Amino acid sequence: MRVILDTNILLAALLSSRGAPAQIIEAWEQNLCTPATCPESLTELREVADRPFFRTRLRAGTAGRLAASLRDLAVFYRALPSASGAPEAKDNFLLALADASHVDFLVTGDKSLLSMKRYKSTRIVTPAALIELLKAEARGD
Repeated sequence: MRVILDTNILLAALLSSRGAPAQIIEAWEQNLCTPATCPESLTELREVADRPFFRTRLRAGTAGRLAASLRDLAVFYRALPSASGAPEAKDNFLLALADASHVDFLVTGDKSLLSMKRYKSTRIVTPAALIELLKAEARGD
């Protein structure tokens, strides 16, 4: 199962070892899902992690190590097609990544993206929904 993990999911996983975002990272580590990423996603992760809220809550270098893991271990797309249609223009790169990568799921906590439900063949889901889908797949449902 191939997925895009929005920055809010990655940071939530770093903030708490409990909950669906952290379970998704564990699923990735167990090769149950494969993230797709791009330079824009890694840049956003680093920029948001550098905000005061996250700097005071994350150990130094934690977000950078996650970004490096994504760059090295995820399916990495350097060039993206143009895309539009995201409720917020800043999220169009996620739709472009979905278009380029043909992932199954875009995982986000962003309500405006979630309201789209789908972009082409990619379903847009919450972390909890993805965990349920991974469990169903493991059961053979």
